[in-house]
Amino acid sequence: MTNVPVVTSVVDHFSTSGFEAPVYRDITLPTDKHGLAVIRAPGAEQELPYWVADFPSFYNESGKYIFKGATMGNWQPWNPTVQLVMEAIGVQVPMYATGSDDLAMPAQGKPVGYDLMVGDWLAPFGKGETPDFIFQWDTVRVGAMTTNYLTLRFPNEGDGIQFVAKTGTGLILPRLAPVDGYEPMLIKWESTEHGTNARVPFVKGDSNYRYAAWYLFRIRTKMDSNGKIVSAFYGKLTGDDFGHNLRQGKFDFTYCLNPEPNSRNMEFDPKRNLFGKPSPFKPAP
Repeated sequence: MTNVPVVTSVVDHFSTSGFEAPVYRDITLPTDKHGLAVIRAPGAEQELPYWVADFPSFYNESGKYIFKGATMGNWQPWNPTVQLVMEAIGVQVPMYATGSDDLAMPAQGKPVGYDLMVGDWLAPFGKGETPDFIFQWDTVRVGAMTTNYLTLRFPNEGDGIQFVAKTGTGLILPRLAPVDGYEPMLIKWESTEHGTNARVPFVKGDSNYRYAAWYLFRIRTKMDSNGKIVSAFYGKLTGDDFGHNLRQGKFDFTYCLNPEPNSRNMEFDPKRNLFGKPSPFKPAP
């Protein structure tokens, strides 16, 4: 693949006063017939980001090279070769895709269903009809420690969710959801140790967040008498901040759901959101 536009953002110099932001300089250049782009530019920072974006038929991809140090004004190792692999766009399909920052739980201490194809809570809290996800928010306080829990359960045997680490910045998940490995429950928690007075309300906190993480899920599973899956729907859920802000009973909730039964294709076409609104994913996974 040749003539691919590669962009890098170099820190040209830092402010001498120490109070101003560093000065960045973007450099764009194409690769040669061997797929190589040679960046020649002085840089004042140890990190060098680079990316390829908006190249037809391929997902955006980016990376960051961190030099180990400097010798006589040269970053080390000197003149490194860095490989950037781009993933070709496969068969992108329309999906139900929506996102919400700080989605509020409508109740505490009891299960509430969420319909992924409607994008809303079940009655009496919303217009949903089928409980694809069942959330429950609980708060437990022991001494000075308060822990908030967000529990996700499923209504059907065979439904479930599993953690998936990102594989890149372009096509960040597998093209196909796996056949097995789904767990029937997921618990996110966030704990806070309270201070002794109003001036110091919190001392420390902890959580089981999994940053740079995603989840794949299976819902509306139907099985035959032998326990074989005959019908199911598959989707993906951002996990970077899933379970965030549980002290207020809120969490970030962004997902894609493939509407075709038994299709495990996870390549979403951002131009065909079945909710009729722009894609919540940037870049589109």
